[in-house]
Amino acid sequence: MPRMQLTKTMIIDTALSLAGQYGYQAVTMANIARSLTIKPPSLYNHFKNLEEIKQGMAEAAQKQLYIALKGTEKRTQPLLSLAVAYVQFGRNNPGLYVSSLPGGNGEYADAILQLISDAFLPYHLEKEEKIHAIRGYRSMLHGFIDLDNHDGFKLAVSLEDSLKRMIYIFERGLQS
Repeated sequence: MPRMQLTKTMIIDTALSLAGQYGYQAVTMANIARSLTIKPPSLYNHFKNLEEIKQGMAEAAQKQLYIALKGTEKRTQPLLSLAVAYVQFGRNNPGLYVSSLPGGNGEYADAILQLISDAFLPYHLEKEEKIHAIRGYRSMLHGFIDLDNHDGFKLAVSLEDSLKRMIYIFERGLQS
């Protein structure tokens, strides 16, 4: 039986699949190797360690997040459009979303930050204020996704309405 030609892409895709199926914590060298039906030392021919694999996962996941967000910053309500797309991505792809969080540098991490920054253009914020606003906005969205993915919202009120109101309140704060 011929040996499989293992590639970095195969390893990262397998790790992302594990995160999607079983959660980010299931991404271990042993689990990746088991999924690929290889021995763990074979992974070290392609990556130094698990952290390097997780960095590759972050870059691949950030690309998918960027694709999901692209264009939302140009709509009539850019912060709301971006928030809806961001939350939808996190809700529909919890393992991929969590994989996108580590490693704040790279082509797609920068592109995501630029999309979010562009959504703040109508507010004419100074550089430092814009950084604070972006951090607050992303923190809000991350908290919303995290609570939603862990069934933290138990009240019988529309989550979509809560998201819209949250963004509306945030925007009012930017205008003051």
